[in-house]
Amino acid sequence: MEVSRYSKNIDSFIAAIIGFWVIWLYTKYSGVGISPDSIMYASTATNIQAHGSLLTFNKAPLTFFPVFYPFFLGVIQFFSGVNPIKAGATIDAFLFAGVIFTSGYIISQFITKSTIWRWSDLQKFKITRKWRILIPIAIILIVDYGIALVLTPKTPVPDHLAWISQSIFFDKPPTAAYIWFLILFRVEVVLIAISSSYKRLILAAIILSPGLLEIYTYLWSETLFILEILLFVIAFGRYLQTHTLKSLLWVAIITAIACITRYVGITIIGTGGLMLLLDNELPWSNWKKKIGHMFFYGGISIVLLVANLILNSSSTGLSTGTREPSITPFAENLHFVGTVFCDWGALGTGSYPFAILIAAVIMLALTATLLWKAFKGRINNYENIVIAFAIVYGLFIVIWASIQRFERINSRLLAPVFIPLLIACTCWVPDVLSLIRSKGKYVLAGVAVVLMLTFEYFTYQTDWQRYDDENDYGVPGYSDDDWNKSEFVVYLKQHTNIFKPGIPVYTDADEAVYLFTGMSSTLLPHKFFKADVQKFYARKQFYLIWFDNLSNPELLGIQDILKNKKLVKIGSAKEGEVYYYNGD
Repeated sequence: MEVSRYSKNIDSFIAAIIGFWVIWLYTKYSGVGISPDSIMYASTATNIQAHGSLLTFNKAPLTFFPVFYPFFLGVIQFFSGVNPIKAGATIDAFLFAGVIFTSGYIISQFITKSTIWRWSDLQKFKITRKWRILIPIAIILIVDYGIALVLTPKTPVPDHLAWISQSIFFDKPPTAAYIWFLILFRVEVVLIAISSSYKRLILAAIILSPGLLEIYTYLWSETLFILEILLFVIAFGRYLQTHTLKSLLWVAIITAIACITRYVGITIIGTGGLMLLLDNELPWSNWKKKIGHMFFYGGISIVLLVANLILNSSSTGLSTGTREPSITPFAENLHFVGTVFCDWGALGTGSYPFAILIAAVIMLALTATLLWKAFKGRINNYENIVIAFAIVYGLFIVIWASIQRFERINSRLLAPVFIPLLIACTCWVPDVLSLIRSKGKYVLAGVAVVLMLTFEYFTYQTDWQRYDDENDYGVPGYSDDDWNKSEFVVYLKQHTNIFKPGIPVYTDADEAVYLFTGMSSTLLPHKFFKADVQKFYARKQFYLIWFDNLSNPELLGIQDILKNKKLVKIGSAKEGEVYYYNGD
């Protein structure tokens, strides 16, 4: 029994190793990608580890983000002694591997007939029995080499396929045709392995997902949050099998931690509540137990988030930091969600005019599926937990973006729903194929496999282009060559002595100042907050570090400041200047 349990997840383990290696490939040039959020997390983690405080690099309490991800990084820093920014690539690689393995485990829990074809199926044919298998293998090799001979003089090897022809036995292939031969044969082997089961096709899609690869090459809290979502699915699946308070307690603990990893973790509370409401094995006839379990789960799940919000309010007077009202209506946000779905599905920009329709159809179809299964009394399985989360998270993002202003809905914001959406939109295929008794199911299975492999090929091309770019200059952000080789950054590092103690330093990139110089500074005020702008102009003395290569129209700009203040330039280099104002 134990052997069976481990053997059915060996493909998930292999996929996890491949995922770890892929993240290493993307980050080997410049390390993990660093954004303003990353510096906020890393600096807070360092302060937690060193001083036990929740202060960020600008010496302000952490309120815009919840506390657990910096705490997670701080724990790793405490035991490893390595700064989160330096350790970030390795942390991300392990988390991505965990996500891949956990996804495979979840799929194996509800897809009973994942296998599309088996070796035993092939042995039904005499040509594949015993030594005769060498005959079709020889035919395939001969055909591959023949195709290679035809391709060599006419078709140059594309960059995104050239690496497949590398060999440990020779630096240069003996013939030009041998390059195409190796590519064809190795691709065939990979396709045979992947196409043998639904599970492997999905794991390949996860590894190749441009959206997930972006997330797991940056020091972002989504890297941990996505894993927590999958752990929630596993824990809730076990609760549905036992309906004990002990199993529900584990669900609540995971949910509570997710809520202080990202505030949007409340969608997990919503998912759990929805599944408890629809749970047909805990019927309303036993309403005391059902309501008791709902209050038990909800009360424990929310407690850490409430504590975090109270801590924020007591520190700054703001529970989640300064927020602005939304400027995008519901329809526009639904359009943005649809464009992300189009990108994920490799549909191209030509599908953008239909983005609203695509997003609406997907959400309505998933909702109808979940309600139909609840009506039929087939709600209690892992598959439906995944569908429920995809619905709750997707609707929450669209609605909340229409109420509160944050970055435009993009792949990063929706990344936590990619795996649930991928599974929810494809999990029905193996079940449908298993219902077909005629030989036509092999044709349909072949069509499904070809469609999935085509999708994965297009996503692979996107991945290759990004890898090719980032292998030259690094992951975009503060770790790429635009910053590492910036003359202005070098100037700041060498001239920190020009800033006199006690005089405030303002900048349009406070996180960059901290990362490259270790200095604390204050971000220029947002134009939207008039009181903050007036407070800035009331300053009698300050320094201003201005980065020319940044563009944030929401912040007070250099031209606006020059109209109101007589600034003196005290230092400069290519891409930036340092100004001083003394009250004149």
